[in-house]
Amino acid sequence: MNSRAIGIVLMLSLLTLPTMAQTDLPSIASITNDAWPPFINADGHSGLALDIVTTALQTQGVSLQVTIKPWARAMKDVIDGKNDLLLATWKSPARTQTLLFSQPYLQNRLRFIKRADDPFEYRDLASLSGKRIGVVRDYSYTGEFASSNNFTREPHQDLQANLRMLAAKRLDLTLEDEIVASYCFYQLQLADHYHFTGPPLTVKSLYLAAGIQNPKSKALIAAFNQGLKLIMDDGRYEQILAHYGAMLHSNQMPEIIRPTNPAAQHLSIMPSPMYVSTGWPASHLNTPWWHHPGVLSRHNQD
Repeated sequence: MNSRAIGIVLMLSLLTLPTMAQTDLPSIASITNDAWPPFINADGHSGLALDIVTTALQTQGVSLQVTIKPWARAMKDVIDGKNDLLLATWKSPARTQTLLFSQPYLQNRLRFIKRADDPFEYRDLASLSGKRIGVVRDYSYTGEFASSNNFTREPHQDLQANLRMLAAKRLDLTLEDEIVASYCFYQLQLADHYHFTGPPLTVKSLYLAAGIQNPKSKALIAAFNQGLKLIMDDGRYEQILAHYGAMLHSNQMPEIIRPTNPAAQHLSIMPSPMYVSTGWPASHLNTPWWHHPGVLSRHNQD
């Protein structure tokens, strides 16, 4: 065979090879998280975050196998490569050493929770002096809250464990995403036992993540980012938010907060207004803060 024929054969061989993206991107990926309704329900079959991530990855030809685990184990298994993806997590400098993060796809508003008969009102970190505060083990509490010696942070497995300690007066406060806490109280009929207090500690962006050492991580995160932009552009993202937003609104729960990432700027259809608070009165769980006069402003939708 002459050199020209060899060159043609080699060229045809290269053209028939799959691209790097195709070889790296699996058709099925394993995803894990702790149960965190309504973002992911205990059965692992539905939830606001799960529906967004599933829909975005399906546009790229990726199906998900879901496993529910305790939070600390779920994160460790993703870092170690036993699972491909961690569904819903917050970013921190420490986590970026072991995890690759997507574009944010939602936001969480963390608020303090107290017993209904407790007159305490949270104002700022100084007002927490001497308090025993229940946190979730291995959650990413950053900034001054994570480093302050003015109060005690006591880690437990999940929100329900912290609520039991709070009810027994072994904690003074706990904190959780406002939607997650409200949904928990609704499900367990505990709305008369606990109140939110004061402004949010922080508003955190919610991400999909993969272990840096996982050879599929870059392809999976890139595929999700591409799929997220696609479903934001074509209206499917808004349909998911509208579905869960209607459920939350009908039960007087907080509104969903959209992300502030560049992909969100492509949203062209806003069928239902979203709100953020400009004031933070103490809130009974059956009378959310956004129902108080003068505390609503439109979320920036530009």
